[in-house]
Amino acid sequence: MTFPPQHHLVNTLSPQPASPDAPGKRVHWIARINHRSRTFGFALLLVIMGLHMAQHNRSWALWLALVLQFGVYPQVAFWRARRAADPLHTEVRHMWLDALSLGGWIAVLHFPLWISFAAATGAMQNLTFYRGARGWLEAVGLLLLGCGLAGWVTGWAVQPQTDDVVTALSIIALSLYLFSIALDSQRRSVRLREVRQELRAKEHALQQQLAEIRSLQAELRDQARHDALTGLFNRRHLNELMTHELARCARNGEPLSLLMIDIDHFKRINDAHGHQVGDEVLRETARLLTERARASDMLFRYGGEEFLLVLLPADAIVAKEVAEELRQRYAVSPLTPGDPPITATLSIGVATFADHGVTVDSLIEAADQALYRAKRAGRNRVEIA
Repeated sequence: MTFPPQHHLVNTLSPQPASPDAPGKRVHWIARINHRSRTFGFALLLVIMGLHMAQHNRSWALWLALVLQFGVYPQVAFWRARRAADPLHTEVRHMWLDALSLGGWIAVLHFPLWISFAAATGAMQNLTFYRGARGWLEAVGLLLLGCGLAGWVTGWAVQPQTDDVVTALSIIALSLYLFSIALDSQRRSVRLREVRQELRAKEHALQQQLAEIRSLQAELRDQARHDALTGLFNRRHLNELMTHELARCARNGEPLSLLMIDIDHFKRINDAHGHQVGDEVLRETARLLTERARASDMLFRYGGEEFLLVLLPADAIVAKEVAEELRQRYAVSPLTPGDPPITATLSIGVATFADHGVTVDSLIEAADQALYRAKRAGRNRVEIA
């Protein structure tokens, strides 16, 4: 009888690392655990069977076999398992041999009831731990085979009685064995619960990380589309939106107009007041343009002090009216706090789909040319392409 293979639980829940040194370490660890359990279990059987044999006239050869089986064999098994390439398969073969030899000893001792029960129970349970129901059937078959072979060699006899000491020791050994099974099961349950809790905690942490990653991805997408200073759509996002809107206008026969807007003499503001004030002027310009744009319009920071307002829908006449209103209101709007506040004017170029272009690039080029005409004509004015 050997006690339950506790390493089966640990090996299942904590697989060894896949490294060049891992197989040797795993062999040594499994061999050490099984050596301890087999040595202790067989030592108990050596005492119990020795006491039982001492009450009967047994040959010296049988005593020698008893010592070799239950004293020397566990050490030989340990030596073999340490050097085995597959420790689990080696231990299964050892347990096959355990069951076969224990069946033989049961027959040789003439089937003492408590000794037979303890030995058979240990053999069956050990193989069941490793191989499930198949292991239990293997143990039963090997026990019967061992009994049959030993009975065929030594003759059949049935003497189930054992004295009180042997009976008590057998019961104690069996109780210790069943206690070890219960303890192993309890440890298994605790470990499984801990593993589940660890997995749940890791899953929760993973979900949090995924949520953070999704949030960062959304933030990055937003940053890729918006200008960091003004919060408006940036130039990179212009082509994507404009291509979609031009296709829709072409299908529905709707007009679309672009207003290319530039702050007049912005470099003077930067030179006179510094770039921080210049940034404040850009932010306030973006706010004023957003405030005066319609819900259907799209406003972009095109670059530097240039802004692009897309009017949906709007023909050239409507676009010019909107541009004039923006220009006039902007000229009288304070752009910074202070006394006196900074003010500026706007030059605006207007281009309309499909009068001045049918693609994003051609419309922007037309609006840009109109803006330059407005600047050359003295600034603070609106020009149509």
